[in-house]
Amino acid sequence: MMQKGIIGIFVLALLFGCAIDDDPKLPSVEERVSEAIGSLQDALEDPANGWQLAYRPTNETGAFLILMDFNPDGTVRIQSDVSANGGEFRDHVVSYRIESSQGIELILETYGVFHYLFELEQNSFGAEFEFEFVEEQGSDLVFRSKSDGGFDITTLVFEEAGPTAANSITEDALNFLRQGIFHTDNLGNTGGVGHFNFYIPSTNHTISATFDLGRRVVKFIGIAEGADEASIIATNSIQTLDLETPFSLFNESVVLDESQVITFAGSTYTINQIPIGNFSTSQSSFCAGEQETIVNLSGTAGFGSFTATSSLFQSSNSFQPDPSGVYGVNPFFVYDENDSSILEDIQVVFPDVVAFQVYYGLALADSVFNGVGFVTLDEFNNADFYLRGFDVTQTGNFFQLTFNNNNLITNDDATAEELAGLDQLTDLIFSGGNFYVLEIVNQGGLFEFYNPCNKYKGFLL
Repeated sequence: MMQKGIIGIFVLALLFGCAIDDDPKLPSVEERVSEAIGSLQDALEDPANGWQLAYRPTNETGAFLILMDFNPDGTVRIQSDVSANGGEFRDHVVSYRIESSQGIELILETYGVFHYLFELEQNSFGAEFEFEFVEEQGSDLVFRSKSDGGFDITTLVFEEAGPTAANSITEDALNFLRQGIFHTDNLGNTGGVGHFNFYIPSTNHTISATFDLGRRVVKFIGIAEGADEASIIATNSIQTLDLETPFSLFNESVVLDESQVITFAGSTYTINQIPIGNFSTSQSSFCAGEQETIVNLSGTAGFGSFTATSSLFQSSNSFQPDPSGVYGVNPFFVYDENDSSILEDIQVVFPDVVAFQVYYGLALADSVFNGVGFVTLDEFNNADFYLRGFDVTQTGNFFQLTFNNNNLITNDDATAEELAGLDQLTDLIFSGGNFYVLEIVNQGGLFEFYNPCNKYKGFLL
């Protein structure tokens, strides 16, 4: 292993290089730097099975399992449980170098999993691909991020990998969770969010959870009496939850950073790990005549035997009536069944459109208003609202909408074409009257609405 005290000697060489160089008994600064780099190189190449690290870009994300095997030719084989880009990062080789700046640095040069994670969320995800060597801790090597600022600086601990370490890299569990993504993947750069219901037959309770596969954070959003959407809606015995924790994937299990305790109707469930075994896919209908592919799994965990099913329906979420606010989005982020924006269709009716808005439970002077529609802005920054009123019932995240005549139009000179266009656009978006609102966890109050009857969809914030 690496010669002890390299970092200490190296820092002294940087701070007091001239004074130390005056002593002819000591090697030059350049020689000591070269020795330190060579020692780190030898240490990285030393383990027969390479290194293993649970890589956590920030304190708010779950961990990614990564294996690194360094070669003398300046390349490193990297295996990971990141399945993006068609599995490119599950097993790949990149080049690296070791250099000195303010300390000894390990830099991954060619594009790989670390670069991919770095670029997420427009380079704000918190990942990195340049690391400063800190110290040895026993047989481990400790690095820290070079690019992080502030107080949340990533520390990476390289642990020697065992001969079977690659067997711990999850594939089935991640594939299972990805099957729960309904239409949000790559729309608006939100990444993959999986929506699942865990039914516990012994108590006839269903726990609804949302998995952010990018940040690896799970949020338990509700628990209800009943086995499926129909029975939960009929019983309407629902408790809203707001329990959130990062998770990791290890040995085909979802492993929570912190155990989550749920108490409902006299039963208590402690969730710390969810094993993912063999799963199957099937077809389910959320609108008459339309089919969605769902994934099913049976298993046993600390909270009992369960069946897990991906579903548009969840027993609760935080999309609720807002007496003083509005849900809205740039109209570009409303999509048709082919995931194409319908902005151009909206602009045919409203050329100056700037927003798509939903008012849900807005408290007016003597009434409560529900309305959906568009906002325009003229060249003088004067806004006009074209909102079509509706009545609605909500159970969990399932909405049944009926338009009424209680419209709110602020433009006294609205044309017949504009009024007819408002009806046509909203009839199209909400065709059939049923839709679901899915919470995009870890995105600051972002939701996706989805119409299963015509597959129109959009975001609301």
